[in-house]
Amino acid sequence: MALFRKNRPASRARDKPLKDSANEKTPGKADFSRLRPARKTRADYAMTTSEAIYAAVSRIANTMAAMPIHLKKDGILQRDDDLERLIAYAPNPSMTPYTFKQTVMAACGNEGNGYALIVPKENDKGVERLDVLDPACVQPYRDVETHEMWYQVYDRADPKKFQFWVHDSRMLVIRHMSANGERGIRPIDVLRGTLDYDLQVKEFSIKQLENVSGGIILTLPNSLQMDQDKKMEVVNQFLDTYDDSGGRVCLLEGGMQATTFSQSPVDARVLDVERISRNRVATVYNIPPHMLGDYQDTSYATAEQSMLEYMQLTILPFVIQWEEQLNRKLLSWERIRQGYAFVCEMDALYRADTQTQAEADQKNVRNGKLTINEIRKKDGLPPVAGGDEPLVSRDLTPLRLILEGKEVNES
Repeated sequence: MALFRKNRPASRARDKPLKDSANEKTPGKADFSRLRPARKTRADYAMTTSEAIYAAVSRIANTMAAMPIHLKKDGILQRDDDLERLIAYAPNPSMTPYTFKQTVMAACGNEGNGYALIVPKENDKGVERLDVLDPACVQPYRDVETHEMWYQVYDRADPKKFQFWVHDSRMLVIRHMSANGERGIRPIDVLRGTLDYDLQVKEFSIKQLENVSGGIILTLPNSLQMDQDKKMEVVNQFLDTYDDSGGRVCLLEGGMQATTFSQSPVDARVLDVERISRNRVATVYNIPPHMLGDYQDTSYATAEQSMLEYMQLTILPFVIQWEEQLNRKLLSWERIRQGYAFVCEMDALYRADTQTQAEADQKNVRNGKLTINEIRKKDGLPPVAGGDEPLVSRDLTPLRLILEGKEVNES
């Protein structure tokens, strides 16, 4: 018997996993007892343990959050579609699209999994909202007969309190890396040894700072032979004279010399350990080390090359995941056949420097790929008269016409 034959609720979790409260208004004065303070998740605590991990997770999460996602049909934006409103305007009553994507990606970067519950409308015709779930309160299961994925969701306030089952078709899942397709691997677990070693080095550095101090070395002529008591007497006389002058002038006699010494507050080896930690974090999160503050081995000719590597190796895998999850979970196969698809707009993040962008725009206009108004719209400029007509350069002549001795206008 399959795992869920006896545990599956009477009304399937894929149909109605949660009570719909999207239309409820702000509670009145008598209903404020329903409100509770925001709680920290395990991911929140994980990001406070290491500056490098926080930098890596925030960079990836903010990049994905800043990338618009739109519903298109054959490349044309579908502004009047309910799913476009859901993804590009209000995924749920408490989050903007930026916050929604940032929260899912932050959970993915810490826990290895980012989950968003797809809550249907009352008539089950469409999607009401997308609720972000705490990955620490979601346990994936696979049906041994149908091989379908199910997710057991627990209460955040009480992790041992079971709430509901939800089918994979009602769950958006973004994974960092998975070896079985069921649960992502936590990057924090991969970096556990690095984090522990980095913490020990930091504690050692703090102890060093507490013991850092300067001093004075008194040098006496070799001809002077003194016992321990006499040496202490000379030291005390020197200190008294030094204190009487306010720590500014000290008169030395009998060939005595005084030199100062100090200890460095930071051991050079500590800086090496921090650099190694940043490189290991960058390796696990697949981020160029210079994006975490290590510029020692940077060899990019332009900022454009650096961004291109970051987008292709780090961000593109997540972009594909988002597009495939949204297309598979929110669109039917019939709509996919009609040309509908969710598209992540990566062009805004691929922007090059001004000179390179101007050269690319000029080539696109001369070859008729883009119109002048399309270029102006991309740059946030108003359209101009006649700017919607494609143009083509006349300085390119087919070789056939030259061999035939004809002009372009004669053909």
